[in-house]
Amino acid sequence: MFCRKMLVTNNPLLHEQISSCDFVEGNSLDVLVRTRNFIHEGWVLLSHPLYGNLRPHQHPYRSILMERPEGASFGADLLSVEYIENAIAIYSSQSSRILSAEGIPDSVRQDFAFIDADLMKESLSRYRMFIREV
Repeated sequence: MFCRKMLVTNNPLLHEQISSCDFVEGNSLDVLVRTRNFIHEGWVLLSHPLYGNLRPHQHPYRSILMERPEGASFGADLLSVEYIENAIAIYSSQSSRILSAEGIPDSVRQDFAFIDADLMKESLSRYRMFIREV
């Protein structure tokens, strides 16, 4: 069975390196909401939306790996819905504290982007999604 895989991210470093990427211009909560929209279209989570145990005020980037199995119905995977709704609830409850990449010095933004990419590296490699090494 063929499965289409995709990374949903607001990390510009991963956006440059992953061919199947939905780039979100926004903060990490925006990434979670976009991911939820895909889940309701039949996509399934391949990575946990709260990976890395990073809180909303600690990191400006979020990346989530998903797949859409061929022939998948339009219905949503219930476990994926549960995970993404829990993540959105956590981020929404701290919406005033969500760290945004804007206003952060470029060198620090690059460090945050590298950390996010490094946390996703194993999952992306497992699904053969890297164009080149980070």
